[in-house]
Amino acid sequence: MNFYDKIHALVKDLKDTPEYVNYMAIKAKVKADAELSQKIKKFRECQRAEQLKYINGTQMEETTKNELQQQYSLLIQNPLVVEFFQAEIKLDVLLADMQKILGESLKDVVEF
Repeated sequence: MNFYDKIHALVKDLKDTPEYVNYMAIKAKVKADAELSQKIKKFRECQRAEQLKYINGTQMEETTKNELQQQYSLLIQNPLVVEFFQAEIKLDVLLADMQKILGESLKDVVEF
């Protein structure tokens, strides 16, 4: 089996994990509700914009911080959103673990 075949096999194995399967099922439920999906998308866009500002050294304005907190508070009143965010975190942990294992295994390549 060549390198690329192994990568594709790894991706297939990832897609077979309970974390991935659960996340995709919940994501489909969220996307089926256009209004809810749009609210989450708007929240994420604001969140990303603020993260970019932070990376570039700009502090978050208090009004923006309050707006994000308010959006989040409203979103998590919906049990499906809570379930979606929890599933997303579990998948993110799995992906971070995978990245950590790869990084640790390739230290000799990355470090000088």
